Amino acid sequence: MRIPDTARPTMDDFLDLVRGTTPAEAAVLLGPESWTLGDIVGHLIDSASNNHQPFVRLQFGVLEGFPGYDAEPWVTAQSYAEADWTTLVLLWESYNELLLHVIETIPETALRNTWNTPDGPKTLEFLVTDYYAHMRPHVEHYATRLAEVRANGN
Repeated sequence: MRIPDTARPTMDDFLDLVRGTTPAEAAVLLGPESWTLGDIVGHLIDSASNNHQPFVRLQFGVLEGFPGYDAEPWVTAQSYAEADWTTLVLLWESYNELLLHVIETIPETALRNTWNTPDGPKTLEFLVTDYYAHMRPHVEHYATRLAEVRANGN
């Protein structure tokens, strides 16, 4: 499969932001209902790991009964704000480089294979494209949150 045009620019934009973030900034919690910058990176690691399996499994045929995930409990359970910042950044980068490799090796014949989700069938091609569409608003959210953290003197 050809990598979506938005993949590399989205990844590069995010890497520029996280590489310019200090560990102290990454751990700042601006409010009880908000995510830290570390939480945002952690969520995107969760997204990568939860998309990896369908990207591979759908190459073998239709996918039935595979669980989705609920972002809030996953972020809470993993305490990303307390994780080592360098480890989070490296894991996000490495995982996404791996996903690019996986995507490049998807045979065209598998792109129409579907995952039958509670929201209806999703093709492998849709899931790959949607993965990067999902990432873009998080890049923008991260940039906004980083500016807020810095404006608050943290």
